[in-house]
Amino acid sequence: MSYGVRKSFYNSKAWKQVKNNIWIKQHLLCNRCHKPVYVNGLSDYLPKEKRRTGIVHHKIYLDNENVYDDAIALNENNLEGICKECHELEHHQDQVTRSEYTFDEQGNLILR
Repeated sequence: MSYGVRKSFYNSKAWKQVKNNIWIKQHLLCNRCHKPVYVNGLSDYLPKEKRRTGIVHHKIYLDNENVYDDAIALNENNLEGICKECHELEHHQDQVTRSEYTFDEQGNLILR
């Protein structure tokens, strides 16, 4: 997907509203590992050392054809809030070959 199309979508008011709805419904927890995530404006109370970056993930990945199809791009059934670590595993799981490794909050491979 081209950067301009993606940037325009992710900066839209509609996306920001749906994204916050997902986090609120999930009580600011990663849908996969259930650890608390930091969402700007929603979880400012979390101490810095406990903050995990959160990402709202599209189960059906966005591309140039479906980025403006609301049934995919903004459908809450196609979205889940996950921490950056779980998001990295989703997109790069084939690159991790040993179970004792994982990703840190910056996406670096580390020992579990």
